[in-house]
Amino acid sequence: MDKKRLLAFMPFFLLFIAGIVDVIGFLHLKNGLFVSFMSGNTTHVGILLNEPNDPRVWYYIGVICFFIFGALCGEMVALSATPYYRCIIMLLVVLLLSVTVLITYITPPIVTNLLLSFAMGIQNIALRITIKQATPLTFATGFLVNTGRSLALWMMGRREDSDLKHSFFLWVAIFLGGITGVKAMAMPLNFALMVPIFLSTFAVLMLYWTHELPDT
Repeated sequence: MDKKRLLAFMPFFLLFIAGIVDVIGFLHLKNGLFVSFMSGNTTHVGILLNEPNDPRVWYYIGVICFFIFGALCGEMVALSATPYYRCIIMLLVVLLLSVTVLITYITPPIVTNLLLSFAMGIQNIALRITIKQATPLTFATGFLVNTGRSLALWMMGRREDSDLKHSFFLWVAIFLGGITGVKAMAMPLNFALMVPIFLSTFAVLMLYWTHELPDT
């Protein structure tokens, strides 16, 4: 397989994994808390701050903070481990998901979600070029906006500037991940988490194989 094509495919694959993990975390806590969809969590914080003495606000704030901390740690790895940063970051994701499996039945559910959010923050740095292009890896809203913009360019006859397929299929990847996450949660949580662990391990191997290529 061509290494450049494989690396170009990785954003779609990592988004698929992120969709699975987000749904697993959402269904696990059962209170509308996401582990990678921070726009939704931020909106919920605003809502809950208007509810007197609702302790759930701290869950949302905690998840947001852990997500930011994950991105911080991922960026530090990226700055210090080039050109292997992509596979090292995904290896950290595998380790965090594995730890989550081990503690899932001996800690409160929120602890699981905090770890998953930390892992997703790290994963967002796996392909840093998406951040530089102002579209973080799991920013599904951004993909939909870009899909709309690309449609406008296509309809106005500027098809060479349109990125319709790329933007749309990035959104499709996280959407399909969500569907897969629901199917995975038909199993006990520790077994459901084995799905993203296996896929992330595969991502580690592929990113190691393509480590010499620059971000695309």
